[in-house]
Amino acid sequence: MIARCVAALGLTLASLLSAPASAAGAILCCENADGRRVCGDVLPQACYGRAYRRVAPDGTVIERIAAPMSEAERLVAEREARLRELEEDRRRMQRLQDRALLDTYRSASDIDHREQRAIGEIERDLAKAKERQRQLHQTHERLQEEAKLHPAGAVPVDLTQAIRDNQSELAAQDTVIDAKLKNIEAVRARYSRDRERFQALTATPAGR
Repeated sequence: MIARCVAALGLTLASLLSAPASAAGAILCCENADGRRVCGDVLPQACYGRAYRRVAPDGTVIERIAAPMSEAERLVAEREARLRELEEDRRRMQRLQDRALLDTYRSASDIDHREQRAIGEIERDLAKAKERQRQLHQTHERLQEEAKLHPAGAVPVDLTQAIRDNQSELAAQDTVIDAKLKNIEAVRARYSRDRERFQALTATPAGR
């Protein structure tokens, strides 16, 4: 008895699963090339490549199926999806940077102290470079005065080489000083960005 009931139930389920959409009363409708409504138990040929709807017997739209995209539409959709992906990556990176910023600094004054310390270290090196530059200029003047003691074209080889070495080191020292000055500006810009972002992240919203 139980076996017969189970078998009957299985046949009933099988018939329901294999029944066409029309068994549930739903039909498929679209507007054809002339703008007229076309419907059928299965998708009418006139609806191929067009948007269509699954409609219940009472006229209620059960589901809307969009028309396949054209090549141009597909390219636009892919570009928009890529832009959304890039934007999400940017936001994810910003969240990570914000978390690192809040973990690095205790307060805005902490940022100020760190900036002053970083610039102070560079300025000490800059002072040494400028002192060395001053010494090289003095050496340059001395070498030039010494070269004047010799007739034109008769300056000793070792003195000529000393003048060249001095000029080369002066050029190198100028490069070092320029790099230190740019480094100071870069440090100030970085801490300014950190300070601005830190204040934005820790600011109390208005009305609280």
